[in-house]
Amino acid sequence: MAVWAPVAWAEQPQAATVQAPAGPLWGHELTQRAPDPAVRFGRLPNGLRYAIQHNETPKDGVAMRMRIGAGSLQERDGEQGLAHFLEHMAFRGSAKVADGEVVHMLQRQGLSFGADTNAFTDFEQTVYHFNFPKADAAALDTGLMLFREIGSHLKLDAQLVEQEKGVVLSEERTRDVPGMRAFIAEQALTLAGTRVAQRLPIGRIDTVQAATADKLRRYYRANYRPDNATLIVVGNIDVDAVEKQIRERFADWKATAKPDALDLGATKPTQPAAEFIADGAPDKLSLTWLTPPDMRPPTLAVGRDVLVQQMAAGVLNLRLSDRALKPGSPFLGAFGMDLPRIHNVTGQAQLTVMSAPEKWAEALDAATTELRQLQAQGVQPADLQRLLPGIRSFMQTMVAQAPTRQSAAIADALVNAAHYEGVYQSAEQGVAEGEPMLASIKPEELTAVLRRDFGGQPLIFRSAKAGAAGVPALSAQLAQSLAKPLQAQAALTAVTWPYADFGAAGAIVSKTVDAELGSTTLAFANGTRLVVKPTAQEKDKVIVQVLVGQGMAGLKPEQVSATWTLNMFPLGGTGKLSLAEVAQWQQASGVLAGLNLQMDSRRVLLVGDTRPTDLKPQLQLLAAFVRDPGFRPEMGEKLAGVAPMMANQFETLPGIVYGRELSRVMNNGELRLGGVPTAAELLAAKADDAAAILRPALAGAADVVIIGDVSEEAAIAAVQATFGAGPARARLPAVPLKATPPADGGAPHVALHKGRVDQGMLGWHWSMPDQWADTALSNTGRVAATLLQTRLVDIVREKLGITYSPRASGGGSLDIAGQGRFSAEIETPPEKFDAFREVLRAQLKVLAAEPVGADELQRAKQPMVEQSRKAPEYNGHWGYWLQRILIEPRMRAMMLGETANLEAVTAEQVQAFFRDRIAARQPIEVVARAGEAAGHAATPERAK
Repeated sequence: MAVWAPVAWAEQPQAATVQAPAGPLWGHELTQRAPDPAVRFGRLPNGLRYAIQHNETPKDGVAMRMRIGAGSLQERDGEQGLAHFLEHMAFRGSAKVADGEVVHMLQRQGLSFGADTNAFTDFEQTVYHFNFPKADAAALDTGLMLFREIGSHLKLDAQLVEQEKGVVLSEERTRDVPGMRAFIAEQALTLAGTRVAQRLPIGRIDTVQAATADKLRRYYRANYRPDNATLIVVGNIDVDAVEKQIRERFADWKATAKPDALDLGATKPTQPAAEFIADGAPDKLSLTWLTPPDMRPPTLAVGRDVLVQQMAAGVLNLRLSDRALKPGSPFLGAFGMDLPRIHNVTGQAQLTVMSAPEKWAEALDAATTELRQLQAQGVQPADLQRLLPGIRSFMQTMVAQAPTRQSAAIADALVNAAHYEGVYQSAEQGVAEGEPMLASIKPEELTAVLRRDFGGQPLIFRSAKAGAAGVPALSAQLAQSLAKPLQAQAALTAVTWPYADFGAAGAIVSKTVDAELGSTTLAFANGTRLVVKPTAQEKDKVIVQVLVGQGMAGLKPEQVSATWTLNMFPLGGTGKLSLAEVAQWQQASGVLAGLNLQMDSRRVLLVGDTRPTDLKPQLQLLAAFVRDPGFRPEMGEKLAGVAPMMANQFETLPGIVYGRELSRVMNNGELRLGGVPTAAELLAAKADDAAAILRPALAGAADVVIIGDVSEEAAIAAVQATFGAGPARARLPAVPLKATPPADGGAPHVALHKGRVDQGMLGWHWSMPDQWADTALSNTGRVAATLLQTRLVDIVREKLGITYSPRASGGGSLDIAGQGRFSAEIETPPEKFDAFREVLRAQLKVLAAEPVGADELQRAKQPMVEQSRKAPEYNGHWGYWLQRILIEPRMRAMMLGETANLEAVTAEQVQAFFRDRIAARQPIEVVARAGEAAGHAATPERAK
């Protein structure tokens, strides 16, 4: 795919003159540009488009998509939300498939609902997607049959429509959080006068409540038409055979109604500013400059224009990032975007700034100064020298990774190509077209775009948890900031990377090869250990993990509440370079290297994703932060700004509040088992707390795990020169960490949130042994949970319609002795808690008394079995297991036996599990509901 294009654009070469077909054209048909030759594009006489590609990553499996070119914008007044409602009804029965059978049918073939089987509704499209683990005849037949049924054979039964209303409203309720309401308020300002502002996909509560089968059928017939549909099939398939099946199955699909002529309107702002103040709202400012929508077809010339816009925004973002990372910056972060076309109604240039609410004016002043300085001085050659290496590295990476690109990713990119009328191209084609453009673009072109698109008077929007400024004050401050005299700005000095030498290369003292796993383990004289796992399944991708310290187990109880600060560790830079200087080095060199820090129960884990070319600098980067951590003041400043935002937002999110209470209860006083911090703990944390936790861990011996498209020799050399070099470091001893299960039953544990009064969560929980104490029981718990969840979906969601997503989970911990859990949870209004309790109690009784049938057991097991079988084809699987095997060698047998262990679970074991472990015990109930000072109630007119 062309890296400079806003979307993927594509097609087969066409004759110079062709009769215009029914329905929209592919992007390549609009421009006569060559698409990716690996994709077969076609169209049936009825207008249905299709794109098919043979692809063998993963080795087996097929990704299937059906895109309908209609979403919420095609809804009439009084229908807001029906496009999304209809998406739900696609799984509630058709001519050939009974209500609820879609999920069961797909489970039998190894798909899990949500991860592999799902759909989404947007403003202009509705997309259905299936990721089959096998690309056999059964998968293709099932997928194409279901797409054909969705196309024109849905029943839209009136009774089922009534049942589904509660599910749709549950989804609306779950999404209605302060961040979403702030987004709606901003859309109302920037898209005023357009249909977009009145047609958010989730719809309106009152129109969903008033939905009928006839109303849904009107939308269905007008918009689900072959000339408005696109099929995409990518996987280990016979392209000719799939094309034949598409032609045979879909040739008889005929449109039965005409679409409405749409008037999308035009942006006509009614006010210059707007503000949204509410508990939990994000603390941010945005400036929006409206530009005419770019409706031109995606020619090469248009592609170049888009690239110039993206690069102009990229230079602006470099300046904003530099300012944000400086000590004393009034904003936590800021970024700019220049979008040529939004929903066909406008273009937008936007500057977004995140800051503490009391610093909004200062932050606005600082961010606009960076923009105005750039506009006044103009983009300099030095700016391009920072920007271009990263773009070129990305383009090179796309070419190198193309041979093992995932089928699902290709299918999704083709959906985007259809949606945005883009030309879908291979990575090689993108480089061939993009590189000459990069070479020809001059700094003055970027300057002209910045002055044009970010010039004039923008709209200003502010959201915050408190402290309303008012529209007059926002407008006045904006005018003042834009008129402020500019001061001379010093040019950045070039950064010399000071971490190329960590001492003499380390000596290898032992080497062990595991032929079955394809991995090699080495030990160095200074105490560093290395595990290398070369793979060919993800070309040009390498994962590097560095493990140090003792993890949560090694903490003092009073340190636990500050562990959330550890992911801000990179902001502290190194002893020799600030994070801003590290970023400048990466930008100028084009190095693709990452740095992320997390802590689990046993170790502190630093992770970097890179490519083979950059393995050496990736190891240098990680070693610099481990061996020479900076803990600079910038880290403390950012932490002080972020903590109040998190503290406020957490309390308005029912899921966060529920999860925090659940951890508190199930951890039974052992703080080192972790959990969500309270508002007080967030506000009390300081950068010194993070330093006190990390310094002992970083000072000790390190374990390094390298997985991916890399040779053993290259991995060894990179580690020898970094972590393997230097003096010996002591290995901190492992610290035991054991969970003590809480007592069964007792009064419900209730936590209060500040969200909507009808937002609630309830869960029943039972402790279980860990994975090692009883492996068979743990795997039975996993299967039992999947089985129970399917039943809850059938009853609680589809028959009672009281929730969008009931959940069940089960199993024992691999990492923590004594920890395991079986849970059933629901999101629903508190007045419906009793209905869920009744259903759950009844199902547990039945499952304890009667063995499940063979089909139901197979449907529960198959998705997990297929996932386990295919997992070794992904580097992430090895990243999860190899570092655990290094610490705990018995993990090896657990990894190798996972699939067989799941397959071995029997109906008798499942029944015994429910009878002896669940139904015979009282559950631990955890509830989250709104407190007395909770947020607003739902209103019928609220749209999202």
